Amino acid sequence: MGDDNEIRQLIHREAEDFLSKAREATKDIQEIYDIETEFAKTRKNRSLMVPLATIGTLLVLAIIAWGITNSIQAQTNAAPVDVAAFDDLNLKDLLDSAKRNENDMANAQSALQQMNFDQKSFLDTADRDYSAALDSAKAKAVGAADLSSRNAQAKAAWTAKRKQIQDSYAPRIAAKKAEIATIQARIDKYDQRLMAQAKQQQAILDSATQKFDLEKKQIVTDYERRLADLQNHRQSDIASLTKQREDLAASLTARYNPVFQDPKMQALLAKWKAPPSFGPFSPLPAYLIQSGAYSAADAAALDASLADFTFIAGELRKVPYINSVPSALSRLETEGLQSAAAYRNALVAAANLLQDRDAQIAALTTRALGAEADRDRLNWAIGNYADAQRESGFVVDPRDPSSVVLVLNPSIPVNDGSTAYIVRGEKSVATLKLTLRDGKPIGSVVTTVDGETIQPFDTVLVASSPTP
Repeated sequence: MGDDNEIRQLIHREAEDFLSKAREATKDIQEIYDIETEFAKTRKNRSLMVPLATIGTLLVLAIIAWGITNSIQAQTNAAPVDVAAFDDLNLKDLLDSAKRNENDMANAQSALQQMNFDQKSFLDTADRDYSAALDSAKAKAVGAADLSSRNAQAKAAWTAKRKQIQDSYAPRIAAKKAEIATIQARIDKYDQRLMAQAKQQQAILDSATQKFDLEKKQIVTDYERRLADLQNHRQSDIASLTKQREDLAASLTARYNPVFQDPKMQALLAKWKAPPSFGPFSPLPAYLIQSGAYSAADAAALDASLADFTFIAGELRKVPYINSVPSALSRLETEGLQSAAAYRNALVAAANLLQDRDAQIAALTTRALGAEADRDRLNWAIGNYADAQRESGFVVDPRDPSSVVLVLNPSIPVNDGSTAYIVRGEKSVATLKLTLRDGKPIGSVVTTVDGETIQPFDTVLVASSPTP
C-alpha cells in the first residue's frame, strides 16, 4: 500500500501542474478581449453587462478548477495508507508528515495564485474604468481647459484606486509567500529522508505510471473540451452583447438625433446658415404705452418671453446634438428671433402712426373748435340783426334743398314740423318744413315757386309752430 501512496502523490503533483496551466490559460483568456476599452464612448452609454459576463465566466472557470483540485485531493486523502512494511524505519510518521506538508504547500500556492489573480482582476477593472472616464471626459468636456480638468480628476481617482488595491493585497501576498517558504523548508527536510524509500518504490511506480498517464490524458481531454465549450459560449455571449449594444446605440441616436427625411424639412435646412446675431432689441416707444394702446405689463411680458426664449435656445446649443438637430435648432431660434423683431418693428411703426394720427386729430380738433366759434359768432350776429329788423330770420346756405341752413331770431319759438316761408320782397318764393338738429333749425324745401330759387339772406317767415 506504500506504493499506492507514492502513486497518489504523483497523481496529486500532476493534477496540480494541470490546474496551474488551466489557471494560466484562464488569465490569458481574460486579456483576449476588453469590452469596456473597446466600446466605452461616454459614461451615459456604459454597460455593466459585458464586464459582468466576463467576471462570471472567470468565476465559473475558477470554480471548476477548484472542484477538480478538491476532488483529486479528497480521493487521495480517502485512500488508506498501509505502512506496516516501514515500521522498522518509522516511515509512517514520515509519510504522514510529508503528505501534510504537500497538502499545505498546495493550499498555500493555490491561495497565493488566487490572491494574485484577484489583485490583477481589480487592477484591470480600475484600468478599464480609467479608460472609460477619459472617453467620457472627451465627450462631455466644454473646451480644452474643462477636458484637462476632467482628465486630471480621472487620473487622480485611477491612481488612488490602484494604490488602494495594491496596499490591500501586498501584506497578504507577502505573508502567504513567507508561509510557502516555511512549508518548502519542511518539505526539503523530509525529502532527504524519503529519498531512499522512494528509490525502492520506483519499480512499482513505473508500472503504474502508464495507467496513470492514460487516466490523466482522459481527464485532460474531458476538461479541455469543457473549457473550449465555455470559451465558445463566452465568445458567443460577447458577440451577442456587442450587437445588442450597437443596436441600442444606433436606435438611441436615430431617436434623439434624427436625420429628417421630409422634403420640406430638408429644403428648409439645406445649406442653412444662421444670420449674424440680432443683438439686444431697443425698447418700445414710450408713446405706445402713454397712449394706452399697449400696457407696460404687456411690454414687460414681451421682453421676459424673448429673454426666456433666448436662454432656452442657448442651453439647447450646448447639447452636442448631431445629424439634423443642430441645423433645426439654429433655424428655429433664428425664426423665433426674426418673428420677435418683426413684431417689435410693427409695434414701433404702429406707435409712430398713432402719434402722427393723434397729432392730426388734435390739429383738426383745434380747427373745428375755431370754426364752431366762428359759426356761433356769425349766428349771433345774424340773429341779432334779424331781431333788429323785426324779421323771423334769414337763409344762410340754400345749396342742399333737404338741409337748408337758417339763422332765426332767438325770440321766435320753433319746434319740429314748423312751417316757414322764404320771402323776397313782397312775395313768397318757397315753403320749408323746419327740423331741429342739435337745437339748430334746419329747413327742407316743400315747394318752390316756378322760376325762383332760394338765395342766401332771403328772409325767413315762420308761419306756425306745432306743439311738441
